[in-house]
Amino acid sequence: MKSILITGGTGLIGKKLISKLKKKQYSIYVLTRRGSYVKDGVNYLGWDPDNSKLDLKNINNLFSIIHLAGESINGSRWTNSYKKKILDSRILTTKLLFETIKKLKQKPENFISASATGYYREDTDSAQKESDPNGQGFLSGVVKKWEDEVLMFNNLKMKTTVLRIGLVLSKDGGILKSLYPIFKLCLGVPVGTGKQMMSWIHEDDMIDIIIKGIEDTSFKGIFNCVAPEKVSNQIFTIALAKTLGRFRYPKFFRIPSFIIKLLFGGQSVLILKGLNVSSKKIINSNFKFKYSKLLPALRSLYN
Repeated sequence: MKSILITGGTGLIGKKLISKLKKKQYSIYVLTRRGSYVKDGVNYLGWDPDNSKLDLKNINNLFSIIHLAGESINGSRWTNSYKKKILDSRILTTKLLFETIKKLKQKPENFISASATGYYREDTDSAQKESDPNGQGFLSGVVKKWEDEVLMFNNLKMKTTVLRIGLVLSKDGGILKSLYPIFKLCLGVPVGTGKQMMSWIHEDDMIDIIIKGIEDTSFKGIFNCVAPEKVSNQIFTIALAKTLGRFRYPKFFRIPSFIIKLLFGGQSVLILKGLNVSSKKIINSNFKFKYSKLLPALRSLYN
């Protein structure tokens, strides 16, 4: 039986990925800082990226590594210490995986890593492709450094895939979990200009893309993981209010930018700046989206 190794397996995407992989008869191993144990048929292995401690010798027939680990970008205000955590959690884990796998006699077939659409420039008129340059902000710098480490796996002759993930739509985490209580109280309104673009993806499609990375031998390189339909913050707000059956305010009702900046500091760019990202390459890879339009995607989650 083929073995799959996952980092970040306790996060939103990781947990849902594990659930689907279990149905496909893989042996699943998840790296955790909590030590080694077995739960619900999943093998949890202890590792310590801060001190470069990782041992994979007890994994038989290791076929694929799914790298999802990384400190949440919205887990705290962006102090200098938290910015360092965001960067280190991605760089140190990737370096440790590389150095460990490099020493294995039998290397895995493929390495699949999460990345983020935060790589790109903000508020562009045209949809940005995988070959476009990175932006200039903090997040763009983090993603660029992270991807540079991930692409080192090509030197090990492993099929290497980088997934630049947009806003993941899920009731269990991400943007919708934050917005749901606000909209339930009929307080959901656009923020800033409301014109900033939102490139999103449904959780089911995101999981299917990762599985395609495992099973499709031609699926390698860098891919934007966003649905074909991109929407403005204003359109997103209207669609979510409609889905939840909540009152929709007139279009001129908005939360001013300065309030968002006061509340969130440096993190305000996540809300006030838009990312216009192309999905053409992943569509051309023969991936079929289950949810290419926003309204059906939201309805599938809440209805």
